Order: sequence, then structure tokens, then C-alpha cells
Amino acid sequence: MNWNISISYPWWFVLLCIVVGALYAAVLYYKSKDNERFSDYRWVQILLPILRFFLGTLLAFLLLGPVLKYAGFITQKPIVALLVDDSKSLVQGELNSTSISNSVTELQNNLADKYDVNLISFSNVAQFSTADKLLANGSETNFSQALRYTKDQYVNQNLGAVVLLTDGIYNGGSNPKYIAESYKVPIYTIGVGDTTVYADFGVNNVSHNSLAYLGNDFPLRIEVKGIKLAGKQANLQVLLNGKTIEQKSLIIDKDDYYYETDVVAKAQRLGQNKVEVRLSAFDNEKNKANNSYTFYVDIIDGKKKVAIWAGAPHPDLGMLRSAINTNEKYEASITLNSYTVSPDFDLVILHDWFSSQAQLNLYEKLRSSGIPMLLVVGDNFDSKLFNRGSQDIKFSPSGSGTNAALPLTNSSFEYFELDPTVTASVKKWPPLRAAFGKFKGYLPSDVLMYQQIGSVTTQEPLVLLNTANKQRLGIVTGTGMWQWRLADFEQSENHESVNSVVSKMVQYLAVKEEKKLLKVYPSAKQYGVGEDVTLLGELYNQSLDAIAGQEINVQLKNAEGEVYKHTMTASGSHYRLVLQSLSPGAYQYSARAKVGGVSLSDKGYFTIVGQQKELANLTADFDLLRQLSESTEGEFVFFENMNGLGQNLSANESLKSVIAEENKLEDLINFQWIFWLLMSLLSLEWFVRKWAGGD
Repeated sequence: MNWNISISYPWWFVLLCIVVGALYAAVLYYKSKDNERFSDYRWVQILLPILRFFLGTLLAFLLLGPVLKYAGFITQKPIVALLVDDSKSLVQGELNSTSISNSVTELQNNLADKYDVNLISFSNVAQFSTADKLLANGSETNFSQALRYTKDQYVNQNLGAVVLLTDGIYNGGSNPKYIAESYKVPIYTIGVGDTTVYADFGVNNVSHNSLAYLGNDFPLRIEVKGIKLAGKQANLQVLLNGKTIEQKSLIIDKDDYYYETDVVAKAQRLGQNKVEVRLSAFDNEKNKANNSYTFYVDIIDGKKKVAIWAGAPHPDLGMLRSAINTNEKYEASITLNSYTVSPDFDLVILHDWFSSQAQLNLYEKLRSSGIPMLLVVGDNFDSKLFNRGSQDIKFSPSGSGTNAALPLTNSSFEYFELDPTVTASVKKWPPLRAAFGKFKGYLPSDVLMYQQIGSVTTQEPLVLLNTANKQRLGIVTGTGMWQWRLADFEQSENHESVNSVVSKMVQYLAVKEEKKLLKVYPSAKQYGVGEDVTLLGELYNQSLDAIAGQEINVQLKNAEGEVYKHTMTASGSHYRLVLQSLSPGAYQYSARAKVGGVSLSDKGYFTIVGQQKELANLTADFDLLRQLSESTEGEFVFFENMNGLGQNLSANESLKSVIAEENKLEDLINFQWIFWLLMSLLSLEWFVRKWAGGD
């Protein structure tokens, strides 16, 4: 093990620490009255200054922030990543989540002596987990995301093998065999489920938009599949909010039957509209859960308009427009050098603004019109012009340079929630070119992302969203967001994470400030079964000052008319209610509070989407699992033979431990022995002084 100490200052600062220690000892003991009292004890006159010298020197040295670096070698056992499908389709017949959990635990125990076994559960997303948390209630199966996640987690680590336990049925993401081809370790697969093909008639898929505009038509494309039902006659029925809008009679003319049809519905009611597709059920069907399909379409009045203003072309502009336009509720457009302030704007994005008095004037005109803004700080940003603006937030530059600032999400941000997968993606995004200086005039809770300079976490905002005097203002303190979009695609082969971040920022900023004193709203309009539903609340007095610590009562009503009562918990001036284990369906809520003797109320809705993807197909696909194993030189086994797989892995001599270099950094002040050393120096000095008759 090699040890060394480093500081972020030149090493000649250590000489200053020694000088400080010597001066401290000299001031206290040179020609002092106490020193004269110790004249009978020459060794005391020598020892006390030495103790004080070491104490002063050590304290001064600790102020330099010394870091202890130590390097050595460790033996890393091979890692076995155990991927377990945690979706609904896995538990059929006599198999349940408890038996799967017990089998997984047994396999982990069998491999633990020779390998480091890490359990990763997956459904629509993958995450590290434990066997006792396997519930088999996921609403989607995405193999490709799980295999990609596993590969990313073990870069430069001693990953020996991947064990995949699943039924082989995937209904999300791309074909996993293309991801498996890039694996350099064997993938062992464990097949769960029934491969027998039974008679079945069900809704295979419904293609639809999640949003439509009032008065418009919205199309549906319905796909129906039938297996082993030739000669049967069936009925297809489509209902909108309980009323039949389409009905067809179908003749199943072959055992492998497929039919698709287009249906057009009319958007006539604002809010969540329930659409049901129903098919006839036959007695010889084993799976009747897929004979119906229910979903919700959100009907709104019109699109919100987002204007993107800039003085010159920049890759960020196209990235912002693309990300915003993925949300059907918004329409973004780019304008260069010719600007008109319009009350139709719900948000204006100012890219590389504040380079001229004219731009400051336009900014103030937007503020006076009450239009929310998102400011992207660029190379032409003039802090003097910005500070002359009427906003509370100001900027103090520290020179004309810029920082390469990596994004780091703020766990204390409460205005909206980012999905854990998005937060994980943000950590891997490249840095922005951020202005060098300090912003002030905002709250810590306004910060969505902090700046990370290299490996150093700072308290300077990279993205902040502020509301003051009923004006919403967002600031991105650097340019280069277009690189986030590229990085996101490289990580996950889509732009979902960066689109989600931009969309949530725009949704927050573009909300019209109403004079409602009580506001309660869900973090999303639609959730999957098993997801926690979060209701967020805001409460104001007549002066529109936020009120903390009050009680907000919520009544939740499901589609059957059952009512449940809850109370929102307060965290400062923010209120939150987390609802768990809700069944599929549409929910309405009403919130009530009392401020100064005045009763306030608000209401809203959200929906829970059921397990329809997982119940559409229950026939296990072991051929796919065999392909994954064969392409990576792994092995396929049935669930009943899991113990045999464990024995084969334990006997595999090709999976070996490796010796790796280990480097660690630790602030010296964090070591307990430093505290005890300081206490010892002080205690020894005090004891000797008292013993020798000093004060």
C-alpha cells in the first residue's frame, strides 16, 4: 500500500503553517509570566512551546484541506450479474413471486463462495435489488434496456457472466439478441413459464395518441390476433366513455388469425376520456385477460406556444425545439433577429441573450407582459445588462472565462420529479460551457442541477427555475445542451431522458400564474400499475405569500365512486402526498384547506394504466433465450434445473479472480486519529501546565 498526502495549494504553504505554529508558540510562551513560573523545570519550559507549536502547525495545515491518497492492490472475485424478470407475465399457474424469490436466493447462496453475485431486477427499467423485493408486478418487459444497463454498470470490472431469468416474452425496447451480440461474457438463461400454445383471442395492440384537441377527431388502429379458433365468429366493440362508437362482427377463418381496423373517435369532452376495446371470449381460451384493452386519451383545448429567440444560429436551438415538440401539448418555433412580443406566447426561450440594450428592452417587455422566460447564458452574455434587469436574480462574474460544468441533479429540488433512470443518465452527460461567476437571489430549492467542475461538486447552479412576484424565470447557465441529446442517444438509443428534462422544465415555466390560493396537482397525468402517484400542493394567503405547515385534506375517488381520505404532508411551504398500490382506472381528487377562516379548494384527475402489455401474450419464448445463450457461449436451462446451473457455474474454471489496483482519496480531517492527536496535544499541555503550577 502506497500513501501520500496532497494539497490544492503550493507546497511552500506548508512553510507558512510552520511559521504560524512557531509564532503561536512564541506569543504564548516567549517571556511570559507562566514561563517564569516554570523556571524550576527546564524541561517544562521546552516541552510546552513544542506542544503548542505542533498544535498550531497542525491546525494551520488542516486549513489547507490536505487529502490522503493511498493506492494498493485488491483481489476481485468474478462478478455474476443475476438479471431477474419482475414483470406480471412471469407468475402464471402454480408459480408465484415467492417461489421465484426463494429460488433466486438459493442460487445466490450457491454462487456466493466463488463469485460476487449482484441481483438486478427489471421490467420497463432495470435496477439493483434484492430477492425479497421481487414482486412480479411490472407492466412491461424490456430486455434490451436491462442488458444495456448491466453492460454499462460493469465497465472495467471483473464481470464473469450474466444469468437471465425470464419467460422470454418482451413487449418493450428492441430485440435483445442485437444487444447480446456485443457482450464479451456468457449469458446463461433460465426459462420460466409455459411454452404450450393454447387457443386465444385477444387485442394484440392499439395504436393511439395519448392527447387530442377538443372538437377534433382522433384515430385508433386496433390489432386483433386469434390462435386455434378457426371457424369461430367473434364481436369487436369500441366504447368511448361507456358509449359504443364502433361494433364489428369478425369471422375467424384460420388458426393463425390476424385482423386490424381503423376507428375514428370524436374528442367532445375535456379531460381524461376512457376508451375500451372489447372482444368476444371463448370457453376454450386459457388467457381471457387480453380480450379487452382499456386506455385513456387526454382532451385539451389547444397547444401551448413556445418561442425560441436567438441572435445567431446555434445547435442548442434545434435541440430545444425537437425536445419541446415531442410533447404534443407544446409547439416550439425559432426566431432569429426579428422579434415580436405576443400575448399568445406561453414561454419564450432567450438563447445567448443580454448582448445589447435592445435585448434588455425586449426582456423587460416580456416581463411586463407576464410571459415566463428561460434564459440560456452564452458567450455574448453581458452581466451588467443582465443585472440592470428587474429580476431578483443577479450575476457576479469572476473574470471573462468559462467553466466546463458537468450536470449534477439536486436531490432537494421539489418543483417536479425526475425519473430515477433520467437522473442516472444525467450523470453521464457532457459538460456545458458555463459562465464563470456566481448567481445570487435564488433559493437552494430552485436549483434543478448544480455545476460539477471535474470531480469537484460546487453549489453553483447549472439549471435553476425561479418564481418571484408571480413571474417564472428559468436560467441555464451555459450552452452546449445539444451534446446532451447525442450522449443520451449513445447511452440508450433514444432521446427520452433529455426530452423528459426539457419537457418538465417547459411545463413548469409555462404554467400560467393564477390567483388560486390552493393548488394541488399530480406529478404526471398517467401512471403504470405499481408506480407511486405523487400529488404536489401549494398554499398561499391573500397576499400570495406561500404558507408552510398547514393541513391540506384530499379526497380521492376511483371509477367505482369509492372515496378515500388523505392528508398532505408539509415540507416547508411545499406539500406532498404519495399514493401507493392503486388499481388501474381513472381517479379524481378534491383538495380543501382553510386559511384565515376562508375555505379553499382545488381538484384534478390522473389515471392508472393496467397490465395489458404483460397479459397480451403468456406463451413463453424459450427459443429466444436459447439464441441469447448460444450467441454468447452460455447455457440455457429450465427453471426446475436452476440448481444444476449453479453447480456448473461454480465448477467453471474460466471465471477467475483478478488482481486490481485500488486508489482512494480521503480528506485528512475525516480521520478520527487526527481528532485524538489534537486532543492529546491539548490535554498533555494542560496537564503539564497545571502540574508545574501554571494557570
